[in-house]
Amino acid sequence: DRDDCTVVEVPADCIGYITGNRRATLGVMEEEWGTLMFFMSDAEERGKGRGGTERLAIFGPERGRRGSELKVMSGIETKSPGFFTRNLREKQSDRKGFDTDRMVFRDDEVSYALGKDGATRKKLELASGAILQYVGYMAFIAGSLKERRRCRDFITWLLQQRRGSVTISDISSRDDVAEVYIPASCKGWVTGNRGSELRRMEQMSGTYMFMA
Repeated sequence: DRDDCTVVEVPADCIGYITGNRRATLGVMEEEWGTLMFFMSDAEERGKGRGGTERLAIFGPERGRRGSELKVMSGIETKSPGFFTRNLREKQSDRKGFDTDRMVFRDDEVSYALGKDGATRKKLELASGAILQYVGYMAFIAGSLKERRRCRDFITWLLQQRRGSVTISDISSRDDVAEVYIPASCKGWVTGNRGSELRRMEQMSGTYMFMA
């Protein structure tokens, strides 16, 4: 009946992975999202629930709970593919308040959208203001309507870059972009070797940048 709690079913064979040594993994998630997390039974009873799962309780504000929940879901999906995503489809909500959308990646798109050590995912999350987490081959996007739409656009543009240049038709109507014209002779200097300079500026400013 509480409005500050989210419960996640964790498979018995994933409990140790999600908890970490001496609770280290849970502690990192709690610190990142400002939540309190614990399993709702004694250690010796874990994994004896229905279906060989244990209930993980997450306490805190809605946004923090959702961020923690999606992080847990991502970890479980890595160890037990399909546990959460089996039979799930894409979802796009029109709710203005906090909600969660889903996008399905195809082929090797997820590795490209993740980036080395998750750098690309974190960049898109920070720049959009939404919570972005990959659970298997599905992207979960949580936040306000504006944040979710922005994040979906960013992912779409990112994937388009694999096939060539990106064209943004409504750039003049957006309030989240600054357009800078770069002389052709300076393009290589601005982007750096394989885009390294753009990536450095993105990391420093918390933005998403590309040539269009």
